[in-house]
Amino acid sequence: MEEDKKPEGKRYRTMESIAGVFAGSDVRQKLFGNKGFQFYLFQKRWPKIVGDLMAEESYITGCKGPLLFVRVTNSTFLQQLFMMKADILKALAKDEIGRYFTDIRFLSGSPKKPYKPFTTLAPVNRAIEKEQKMYSQSLTAEEEGWIQNWVDSHVKKEALRPPFAEMMEEVLKIRKGELAGGYHPCALCGSLCPPEDPLCPACRRKLKKTKQNKVTLLLKANPHYTYQQVRAILPCEYSMYEEARDILIHRAKEKIFHKQAVAEEKRKLLALLLHRPLDAITEKEAEDMLKKMPQKKWD
Repeated sequence: MEEDKKPEGKRYRTMESIAGVFAGSDVRQKLFGNKGFQFYLFQKRWPKIVGDLMAEESYITGCKGPLLFVRVTNSTFLQQLFMMKADILKALAKDEIGRYFTDIRFLSGSPKKPYKPFTTLAPVNRAIEKEQKMYSQSLTAEEEGWIQNWVDSHVKKEALRPPFAEMMEEVLKIRKGELAGGYHPCALCGSLCPPEDPLCPACRRKLKKTKQNKVTLLLKANPHYTYQQVRAILPCEYSMYEEARDILIHRAKEKIFHKQAVAEEKRKLLALLLHRPLDAITEKEAEDMLKKMPQKKWD
């Protein structure tokens, strides 16, 4: 049996345009074959037709049949474009959309150019460029020497020393890049975290869990407390209060279902549900109000 041949080329490829996502798809024609979208692409090609300088002072606003409308920032540039009209029409004839226009009307307009929206890939490309710039740090001879000395003294097998040294160099480059990018030690554990965050994600999760546990314990001791009462004692978001209340209610329902709940636990459940003080609920009242809750039919 012949082995499947793997396609040659790069394993990971970047998208040159968002249109590549729809290559070979039935949706492609509906999206990218749309006349409005094609005209939008034609507007973006205006700098290639008139040059970057003139494109800074003019832009395509629309069309009517074979007539193309171009807005110009002032009369000086309008006169210049009017003198270039014949050359512009020749350039338009070579464009797949521009060839449909046989005349141009130049209009004097606002000096402020219309907003140009980013493509969906622009934020991704900006993030990639920022990351590449941050992590393109170089190591000093002293740092490289320290890594080599550490590897030589700690890694016994000579064949493993080069990959160990390379790994340590890459880690050090990342750390230097993050420090250069404004990263700082976490206030609790010391690991590097982004400039805008005082704590790293791990410590933030631990603090949130600790606070959640405190809210749960407070509500367990005082099941009738409302969110306002809990927040006055322990400042927290409503989501924390809601989660703590749901946990306690679920626990009580589980015990009732398995016929393990005592009278005190039923009173606490009723206090959670009705926000009534525990001392205002009798055992009989709790038993009567919760007797219809689901319970298993076997012992």
